[in-house]
Order: sequence, then C-alpha cells, then structure tokens
Amino acid sequence: MNGLKEKVLTLDTMNPCVRKVEYAVRGPIVLRALELEQELRQGVKKPFTEVIRANIGDAQAMGQKPITFLRQVLALCVHPDLLNSPDFPEDAKRRAERILQACGGHSLGAYSISSGIQLIREDVARYIERRDGGIPADPNNIYLSTGASDAIVKLRPLLEKLSQFHAKFTREYS
Repeated sequence: MNGLKEKVLTLDTMNPCVRKVEYAVRGPIVLRALELEQELRQGVKKPFTEVIRANIGDAQAMGQKPITFLRQVLALCVHPDLLNSPDFPEDAKRRAERILQACGGHSLGAYSISSGIQLIREDVARYIERRDGGIPADPNNIYLSTGASDAIVKLRPLLEKLSQFHAKFTREYS
C-alpha cells in the first residue's frame, strides 16, 4: 500500500451500528415524557408523581445540586480579579490560576486549538489512565467539546469525509 500501514479501524471495519447511530434528544420517548408531564399537571393519576428527564444528561434538571468547586473555579477564570477575593477557597484559586496560565494571554477569552486546551487534555488523559488501571491515554488523541450534541455535530462530517477518503484511497492504491 505504497509504504503506508493499513488502518485497523475504518468505516468498513467499524461496527455498522456505530455508523448508523442517530442522536436525537427529541423523539418518541421524549414526546411521550412531555405528554406524561402534561397529564400529571392536569391531575391525571399515575403510579408515579414525576417524570425524570434522564435523556439529556442534565443532572441539575434532575435535582442534583451544582458542584460549588467547579462554579468557583469557573468564576475565577472568567473574572480573574476575584483571585484576590477572600470569598474563594485557596484550592479553587490554585486551580483557576493553573488553567489561566495554560491559556493564551492567560485568559479564557483566547482561542485554543480545536481539540481544546493542552493542559486540560493532559489532565483528562491522566484521569483516563487512572480510571482504566494504567492503560496509557494520549492527550493528543483527546478532543474536548462543549457536550455530546456539539461533538456529534462536529464528528459526523468527519466520518463522512473519512468514508470518502477511504473509498478513494482504496480505489487508487488497491
């Protein structure tokens, strides 16, 4: 193959169910949940008193209290003048300072590479390694996004381009 190693994972070798995956936060289950919520509001008796929206990964909508530390770090990163405030714990200040130092211009407003801030990708890689019992994780193979919807929107065109490239490559070099 012209000196190139053959890829193990391609669109042809991946599970066909992965290729056919669809992401819909609105579908028949969500529509039924909305109907059930409306019926409960109208007083219709059910063997339950509420509908828990577990389809969108919004833990706070399901009653989880916000994690204070994360909000403190975010507040400090967005408004660094707060780093001098006695109202924030030192561990949150240290975390915010570490993140800001890794940002261009030491500001969250600076652009980063598309895959995300290197320091944070390195932290994610270390977490994955610990979680997976020491199996190495490469931060250069980690792509951060603002959530599942954003990642799917960005990855679908990539998978389509990969499929087109693979088909062309196979025709030309087989």
